[in-house]
Amino acid sequence: MHLKIKKKPSKNFDKLKDRRIKYIIIHYTGMKDQKSAIKRLQSKVAKVSCHYLISRGGKIYQMVQDQDVAWHAGKSKWGKDINLNSKSIGIELVNKGFESFPEKQIVALINVLKILKKKYQIKPTYILGHEDISPGRKTDPGPKFPWKILYNHKLTKKH
Repeated sequence: MHLKIKKKPSKNFDKLKDRRIKYIIIHYTGMKDQKSAIKRLQSKVAKVSCHYLISRGGKIYQMVQDQDVAWHAGKSKWGKDINLNSKSIGIELVNKGFESFPEKQIVALINVLKILKKKYQIKPTYILGHEDISPGRKTDPGPKFPWKILYNHKLTKKH
């Protein structure tokens, strides 16, 4: 599968020698629109970023290279792993947080997840939402996120 991915580079990342990608963390942007989200994800002041951003129409943007550490997870924990930025790929979905996710956006997400899951041998139990790794602090991708669709594609254990 070949995906059309447009570059929208962010300088908000770290280099890490011997980075092992174990997780994929799904987020929503929580911003009023895509332009605002991209501006924030590129802002040196905001100090946040992601590897991929997926528009409501299904366009995929790469903001940080997979091998680099994007700043998306913040204070986080899953099992014995803490501060998951160093071990994960972050995917942001353009969404205000209280709206449904368009089909084109979810189809693009599924395609990205299939490629990343295979490339980095990521287990379905390690494809998570920000809410899973930062409970009480974060709520994304939120109650309207269609986990069942990802589960039906054998991408996650969540449903």
